[in-house]
Formats: sequence, C-alpha cells, structure tokens
Amino acid sequence: MRYALSLSLLLMASASSAARRADPVESGFKQADQLIEVGEYVRARDALDDVHAALKADDPRQVRYHERTGAAWLRAGKIAEARIAFTAALKAAQRLKVSDEHAGKAYTGMGLCLRRESNDRYALKFFRKALENKLDEGTRMFVDDQIREIEGSPPVPAR
Repeated sequence: MRYALSLSLLLMASASSAARRADPVESGFKQADQLIEVGEYVRARDALDDVHAALKADDPRQVRYHERTGAAWLRAGKIAEARIAFTAALKAAQRLKVSDEHAGKAYTGMGLCLRRESNDRYALKFFRKALENKLDEGTRMFVDDQIREIEGSPPVPAR
C-alpha cells in the first residue's frame, strides 16, 4: 500500500513538473493550429504573432512561424500575403539550415500559391523541392498528387 501511494505521489509530482516546463512557444503553435483548423484565421495569426515575439532570431522555429502564418493567409484566400509569409519561411530555412517538415510545407504552400495564380510550371519546382524535405505522409501524398496533376499524369487510386 505504501509503495502504491509513493508511486502515485511520484507520478503526480512528475506531471506537475512537466506542466511547469511546458514550452509556451509550442503551446502557442498548438493554439494557432487549432484556430486555423476551425477557420479563425485572424485569431490564429494573432496567436502566431505572440509566438514570434518569444522566438529568437536564430531559433529554427522561425520557419514554422512563417509557414503557419502563410497557411493561415492561404486558407483565408489571401494569396499575396501567403506568398510573403512562405517566402520568409523559405529564407529562414536557408539561413538557419532547416530541412524539416515545416520547410517542406513552406515549399508546398508556395506551390499552392503559384497554382492559384495559374503558374503551374513554377509551382512544380516548389512541389519537387518540398519532396526533398522531411514531410509527413499526408503532405507527401498531397504533393505527389499536385505534381501528377500538373504533369497531366493519371491520378493514383485511393490509398
């Protein structure tokens, strides 16, 4: 009984310690992502701006900040603003030597902006560059589909 009580207290202390160490930047990104998903793009950008204020210039999460901002603008249909944000993400990725999923999504977002501007030829270059970065499986499949569509290849059956 005493062992179970000790283990229980240890787990509770560990959980509260983890809560105190929670990264406010990561929490801000999570909040912004949730707002983007429900179509609250202005509030998402405000949350992202709060995150940005906490980031140092050499923090690799600068790429994520700009990519997520671009995603919010793109979903709101503001292509010019989205392109500016994705360009900032790509510049930050180059400067900070980041090739993670957020860099890949920034290339994907730029490709989508270009497609919306009827510039499929240039979009293709960004989609191909996206595949050079680490992407989650869903984004990778989406990018593959965009490339096939631009190239006029038949779609791949449902996966």
